[in-house]
Amino acid sequence: MKQSDMAIVAIHQDPSAPTPYATRWGESLTEAGVQVRWVNLRMPNAIGQVAQCQGVMWHWEFMPHERQVGYRILHTIEQYLKIPVFPNHRTAWHYDDKLAQYYIFQALGVPTPQTWVFWDHEPARAWAKTATYPKVFKLATGASSFAVSIVETLDQALALIDLMFGTGTYPDALHQTATSTGLIPRNRRQWEAAILRWKRVLRWAIKDQLPDLPPRFWWQPEKNYVYFQEFIPNNEFDTRITVIGDRAFGFRRFNRPGDFRASGSGRIDHDPGRIDDDSIELAFNISKLLGAQSMAYDILRDENGRPVIGEMSYTYLDWAVERCPGHWTPTLDWIEGHVWPESAQVTDFLSAIQGSARG
Repeated sequence: MKQSDMAIVAIHQDPSAPTPYATRWGESLTEAGVQVRWVNLRMPNAIGQVAQCQGVMWHWEFMPHERQVGYRILHTIEQYLKIPVFPNHRTAWHYDDKLAQYYIFQALGVPTPQTWVFWDHEPARAWAKTATYPKVFKLATGASSFAVSIVETLDQALALIDLMFGTGTYPDALHQTATSTGLIPRNRRQWEAAILRWKRVLRWAIKDQLPDLPPRFWWQPEKNYVYFQEFIPNNEFDTRITVIGDRAFGFRRFNRPGDFRASGSGRIDHDPGRIDDDSIELAFNISKLLGAQSMAYDILRDENGRPVIGEMSYTYLDWAVERCPGHWTPTLDWIEGHVWPESAQVTDFLSAIQGSARG
């Protein structure tokens, strides 16, 4: 099929919250001579809106009101209408789900920090009593290190385990829970959490005002599992490698001041000369094994200096990738020039649509 023969590619665009991804996809498709149909797949007639399309694109993110809709609808379109979609199942079913990624990495032999996932209360407590600290605790969901915390003591670990197999918690509340153990705060994060707790207690006591409910967009608590990961010291930054087809973009993200977390810090170094070849090769290899259309990998160095994958995500800040001065090919050849990820995604997606039509 020639690009000029493609009747329609549908792009989801929520009228109340337009996204740069959708806008740039539309521009790239139009430049390629493809007709764009703007659709709102959150409406009851989602399937009818795309039934005559040759492709469907939807940039859905980690916010639960997107997560609980986007994956279900795109998966249905891909599997039952046999229409190519972006992101497809292999790319996105594990998005913002560290538990799913834990099992994927194990199955594919991907090097990661040592990780412990428990689905039952007592085995988790038994492990905690034999573990050494610090450890890193993560919720399954949450972007920009939103739901990641350092666990420095057995008491903190047991408190988190009891919480997760009890009432559970929400990503917004994790930093308060994870730093609450002990009567005397020992660092800045514990002082901030203690002050916030006392403010809520005083507001309740003086004004009879109940504590705030969880943010409205978290429709259910995270509970009935725990996820702990090895803490790897001496990583002042992580390396973010984003693979789109046969292109790899790389930059370093430095930790927040006084913190061990790099994601969401905004402290980015785009110098390609600082990116190690083995990180690029690892990212390309994982994307090939996954069959992923687009994937960003957060890479640390273990205590032996080897690259290990912390997490992966099909979506990311587009401007951070576009600011890369170029990209690498799978043979590590360097291609100069800035590229918007949306443009690269559209190029690959149109090729996939052509392949689907020929098949």
